[in-house]
Amino acid sequence: LLAAIAEYAARHAGSRPADEFAPVELGYELHLTPQSAAEQMRYSAAVTTRLPVTFAALAAGRIHPVHLRIIDDETALLSPADAAAADAELAEVAPSLTFGRLRAVAHRLVLKLDPDSALRRKEHAKQDAHVRRFREDSGNAGMAARELPPDEVLASWQHVEQRALDLRAAGIGGSLRELRVRAYLDLLQERDSRLVPADPGTGQTDRPVEADNDDDSWDQDDAPSQRGDHGSGSPGGAFDSGPGPSVAALVNITVSVGTALGHSEAPGEVGGYGLLDAQDARDLLAAAARHPHTRWCVTALHPDGTAAAHGCARGRHPPPGTTGRGQPPGQGPDPPPGTTLQDYLASLRIRIVRIARGGCDHNRAEAGYRPSRKLAHLVKVRNTRCTAPGCGRPAAQCDLDHTLAWDQGGITCECDLAPLCRHHHRCKQAEGWRLEQPEPGVLKWRTPGGRRYTTTPTAYPV
Repeated sequence: LLAAIAEYAARHAGSRPADEFAPVELGYELHLTPQSAAEQMRYSAAVTTRLPVTFAALAAGRIHPVHLRIIDDETALLSPADAAAADAELAEVAPSLTFGRLRAVAHRLVLKLDPDSALRRKEHAKQDAHVRRFREDSGNAGMAARELPPDEVLASWQHVEQRALDLRAAGIGGSLRELRVRAYLDLLQERDSRLVPADPGTGQTDRPVEADNDDDSWDQDDAPSQRGDHGSGSPGGAFDSGPGPSVAALVNITVSVGTALGHSEAPGEVGGYGLLDAQDARDLLAAAARHPHTRWCVTALHPDGTAAAHGCARGRHPPPGTTGRGQPPGQGPDPPPGTTLQDYLASLRIRIVRIARGGCDHNRAEAGYRPSRKLAHLVKVRNTRCTAPGCGRPAAQCDLDHTLAWDQGGITCECDLAPLCRHHHRCKQAEGWRLEQPEPGVLKWRTPGGRRYTTTPTAYPV
């Protein structure tokens, strides 16, 4: 596999515009993201050319693939001559070493061959400094900051530690490890848990609801959504929008009506983050309901889970199941107990608009190049992610692309618009690539190598 990918990389090592998107084509075939495919191409080319002795040891079954990965990582910044020396020596000793021991031996050898490599390695890694948030496999969330200055990290850790000790001194319950977590979140959100009333029975403060207010480039007009195609009953008590943190819902929060009302335990989803269990989804909806900039939309579904119709409420409204406490004046109370979901939607005066499927009558086609917010909503609800195969970028972070280019006769209509991330948007325009939308939401791709792939409208869980 490495040899084949290295050959593919060599054939696309030129400066042609199409070579830029060679990782996209490889990614389609291997079910990888373009970034992962590009890394596979880089790695394969490196180990087959820079580390021929170690690569031969892998082919002979003398070392594990992880051995090769470690040696490539440790020698990446060496000159060709030093890399050749390290290749021969490490290939000889690797079969008898554990992964951890091999890394230590390789690191020591690299410093011997090139004493300045450690500084270059640090400077190179600084280019990858970042902070990110992610979904844990457990369903909880995590945050990580990488490749930061050591003095800054040590000073920051001391600050977290001191805040945790201050919380303990103030009588906040929990182990020191738990208090560090609370201190960390307090500092990031510029709040102080010592000022939050504690539960007399437990000594614990109300658990804060954390929210995902991500990249400023996301379209803040893309409505956080409460979506479903069935369910009715008495709103009330599913979650509380009373005192507590408020979260500006600047990304899509998609939750079934049944989950919002507490009738279902189906998971929710936050665009660009991932799934939330039902209780976390209700907590996040409660936090969103406290913020005056949150907008509520409803998407009805076909039996197969694809979007059938969509509409958004005018103004700001709490979702069904909230008490309405803490809302800005003029939003109005929830409907009285016993009111059906249909009555609640009617009270919001949402005009549900059908989403084109199968064919398109162009009733909502627009004269201008840039689609209106209403048309953009319909397209992004139909296809909630980039419509390139395997791409998971949320539609809110994507361009709305005319499949048939505007200057070639394309129209601003559901049947000729689809979300494409900027990378795949540029890829689609490169030499040898072809993209068609034979029916609304169905995208047919053909790569320069002649392979074909099809993506279809999003299927929501039902």
